Amino acid sequence: MAVRRGFLLAVVLVLVAAAVAGRKVVSLDWQHHGLGPDERLTFEQYERDVFHHENDPGHSEEMKRLLARTKQNDRRRFQLSDQNQDGGLDKDELMTFLWAEEFPHMHDTLALEFVEDMDRDGDNAVSYREFTVSKSGIKDGYGAKQVFKKFDKDADGNLSLEEMKQWVLSPVSERTKQKVEGVLRELDRNKDGKLSRIEINPKVIRKQLMDSDEPITHDEF
Repeated sequence: MAVRRGFLLAVVLVLVAAAVAGRKVVSLDWQHHGLGPDERLTFEQYERDVFHHENDPGHSEEMKRLLARTKQNDRRRFQLSDQNQDGGLDKDELMTFLWAEEFPHMHDTLALEFVEDMDRDGDNAVSYREFTVSKSGIKDGYGAKQVFKKFDKDADGNLSLEEMKQWVLSPVSERTKQKVEGVLRELDRNKDGKLSRIEINPKVIRKQLMDSDEPITHDEF
């Protein structure tokens, strides 16, 4: 029982340390927008601060389309992050906006962003060809075929929104698993494969999780 409780406590501390690191980044972003403690970030201000070069005459047509799509995605994320629908984000809601992959109620819109980016024929699904020609996907080859097959649960030759969500979030769950396992190995000082309460060291956990603001990436190959 002591080992089990120690393990659970370590996992909790891992999650808490990651949240603390995330809040530090949110505080810096809050300062960047010039907001006070009790203010809210509106989308209009976010748009001014982030997309102020949107109409630069030097932008190529491709860049203009990219900026327009990014702003559309950000607006949708912003509205979903604004849980009390008061028209602005507080710091907790800003964290949801910035780290959508960490909040289950944001997962559908995150997957939708990928589907819209990769779906060339407008059928609201991603074919293998679309999966491999998109910059957001994986280069064609044996590895790409294996990954596509793994997430095409109904074997219909397309990735639905739900199947895309599983693919998009797979690096997050794998990275979280690796972080927890790495922390547990570091904490297990006597290397007996077990973790007691006295082996749990919050300083070690914080050190291991300083890179907790990594973006979503698919680097299977």
